[in-house]
Amino acid sequence: MKKRGFTLIELVVVITIIGIIAGVVGFILFGAVDAWTFRLKRAGLLSDGRLAINRIVREVREVKDLTSVIAASSSQFRFIDTDDTDITYSLNGSDLERTEDGTANTLAENVSSLSFTYYDSNGSTISTPAVSPSATDIRRVLIDLTLTKDGEDVYLESESVPRNF
Repeated sequence: MKKRGFTLIELVVVITIIGIIAGVVGFILFGAVDAWTFRLKRAGLLSDGRLAINRIVREVREVKDLTSVIAASSSQFRFIDTDDTDITYSLNGSDLERTEDGTANTLAENVSSLSFTYYDSNGSTISTPAVSPSATDIRRVLIDLTLTKDGEDVYLESESVPRNF
């Protein structure tokens, strides 16, 4: 009578093949998890950045008139809007702050840089814009915003043209 079963060599070969297959599948799964994590982090930063820059663009359009720009530097923009609200956008540490009538609120976190570039009616860059009480020479504002989290950077850029100039 012949005994049925597996030899030790057959078992070792099967275990080795299963180990190789498990290693390959594990490598693929870890790559997929890393890609998903990267996408999730980036999507959160991108969403925060888009919300912030869209709000800035929308409100810069609402500058009341030529004498309503109070401060205009590369790191801060302050103006009075059509509702007579005093609005300031600036960077405080890694927080983008929107200050309304003296009350500061964080518009976005993890901001590594914020810059404003101003252009005149000819499209030339203005290094030192005229501000209140003088009439401003700003006709277009370019906003650059960079958010950084866990080594991931998201760069956003948009421009706004005040309607009432």
